[in-house]
Amino acid sequence: MTQPRGEPEIAFRREKAKRTLPVSVLVLLGLLAMYLPLPKRFVAFLPLLLAVVLTVRLLRFLSPRAGKEKIWPVVTLVIVGVLLSTLAMQVAFYDAVSGYEQCLDGAQTSLARAGCEQLKNSSLLGLLVR
Repeated sequence: MTQPRGEPEIAFRREKAKRTLPVSVLVLLGLLAMYLPLPKRFVAFLPLLLAVVLTVRLLRFLSPRAGKEKIWPVVTLVIVGVLLSTLAMQVAFYDAVSGYEQCLDGAQTSLARAGCEQLKNSSLLGLLVR
């Protein structure tokens, strides 16, 4: 028979859940904002940066615990880092990315889409996306 968890363990689990839920919501909001059209897409920086701050706070809260409990916050930091680096690359190559997306928005046929792909491949953007 297993022993019931002590009151401190239950309080710890509740506090961990209370700190984890906002991080998950912020990452989801940032991911959804990544699908907005290009100028509005940069709104994703805000929830993703807040998710980084809250995840670091969560890791500091979990510092006295075993390493297993820190795996998912670290995975969250990696995912958010990838999303932030994607946004940073889109800022750095804004003209090329914007031109490619405008071309795709206006393409009505598969031939027009092929022209957009040719535009992508002929620019620096094609080197990054392959």
